[in-house]
Amino acid sequence: MLQKCYKTVVSLALVWHFSGILIWLSPANPLQEQLIGPFVWYLNYFGLWQSWALFVSPHMVNYYMTAMVKFRDGTVQTWEFPRPEKMGYLERMFKERYRQWGVDALNSDAESYLRPDAARYIARLHNTDPNNPPVRVCIIRHWTYIPPPEEGLGKPLPAEEDGQEVIFDTDVQPGDLS
Repeated sequence: MLQKCYKTVVSLALVWHFSGILIWLSPANPLQEQLIGPFVWYLNYFGLWQSWALFVSPHMVNYYMTAMVKFRDGTVQTWEFPRPEKMGYLERMFKERYRQWGVDALNSDAESYLRPDAARYIARLHNTDPNNPPVRVCIIRHWTYIPPPEEGLGKPLPAEEDGQEVIFDTDVQPGDLS
């Protein structure tokens, strides 16, 4: 009896999971918008949401993000958001969502509302000395243009970046560090 109940619960969980994934990945339409409602919390909570942004258009620019953290004594430290090219395969697998947050979401001007929270998070990471707390955080977008295959095939990647831009700069308040 217990085994039958277990199989039923597992089967229902699998049906729930795959239904949510299939509805999420289906093309946007009024029916999909009505059906996805019960699954959104589940997919977001467990990080199972997906998007087709990778296939929207070829990326012609490689972005990465850094933050400059200034401390009370005037010293400055640079902190890098996760960069896949600097990670091993296993670490890259576990930090992919973190990278998407740090590079894709924070980099997007449409999602600039995330930047104050990101700055507070970075300040807290660097709040290791109570006598020398962070006083300012500056988030910087860096980019390098990617040449089209017909121009760049067989050539080394550019050694220097093509540009950088401060996208968020804020003073750290004492309440931000707790």
